[in-house]
Amino acid sequence: MRASQLLPALPGNPPRLGESTMKRAYFLVLPNVHVLDLAGPLQIVATLNELGLASVAVECIGPQARVRAFQGNWLAELRPLPQALVEGDVLFVIGSKLVEQTTRSPDWLAAAQWLKDVVGRAPDSVRICGVCTGSFLLAEAGLLDGRLCTTHHGFIDRLRRQYPRAHVMDKRVLVDDGRFLTSAGVTTGIDLALYLISEHFGSEVALRVARENVTHIRRFGNDPQLSATLRYREHENQFIHEVQDALNENLASDAGCEALAERFGLSYRHLARLFRSETGISLKQYQLELRIDLARRLIVESNLPLERLVERCGFGSMQAFRANWNKRETLSPSNFRRQRRLERAD
Repeated sequence: MRASQLLPALPGNPPRLGESTMKRAYFLVLPNVHVLDLAGPLQIVATLNELGLASVAVECIGPQARVRAFQGNWLAELRPLPQALVEGDVLFVIGSKLVEQTTRSPDWLAAAQWLKDVVGRAPDSVRICGVCTGSFLLAEAGLLDGRLCTTHHGFIDRLRRQYPRAHVMDKRVLVDDGRFLTSAGVTTGIDLALYLISEHFGSEVALRVARENVTHIRRFGNDPQLSATLRYREHENQFIHEVQDALNENLASDAGCEALAERFGLSYRHLARLFRSETGISLKQYQLELRIDLARRLIVESNLPLERLVERCGFGSMQAFRANWNKRETLSPSNFRRQRRLERAD
């Protein structure tokens, strides 16, 4: 089992994830579906098309064309379950109210059989996402046997008892086990969708989608596996989010943080104090983390000579770059490039 890392895209280029990226997103919907479990990730993925960031077909599917949600409203014009999933597809299995009416219904059994027969033989590149209690349906189909997973905190123990072959983790927003992503309850479906977008299209695209929907990539805290672009974003201050975006967009500039403060109409001391209070890191240290992170990506993704790379990342000199690089990495830039490319080739 492996937990994949987010690798943001270089400006203008999506990360390379083999030969495919997200081209179609299916949302599997059953009776007694929780509306927010569906609406959250559906809205996030649909925003890619709305903003012209990517072309991703979106389809809600199910054993029936019309279902009643647990909240009482009806959802209609669901499309039939596809006969196959192909490279570039992503499937979201949406959570439903786990009452006997749901779990013993013909729809539940039909969906579990479809997951076993169709999803079970889909290409490894197809990502399967369980939102909230959608994990139970994946487990019913045997797809979580031997895999790390999670679900809503109120159903963790039940998932463990009912499907002992699944390795259920608690106190997790989401769990990434290769092809399979599972999230905790309700609004964490939004986090899962943003995570997936970042993985396929880069962190800059995920941030634009998050801003459009007035939400932030913040639930993963300062997990060191995340890029600097995605860390330190768990605060609610929109002004500081704009400052962070401005820093990320102008790393090659030799203008210092004082010029940034002037751009936003504040004194440097005021901006630095506000930035630290919201993010827990200093303005200059955050800028440095962004530059080192960009250097890591350029080293792996490009063939730029080191001198040009250092300039692209905004370091004033090769000496400054090496001093900061050596504090964070044990390998030299050339050995780092060689090792990461070998890992990707495996």
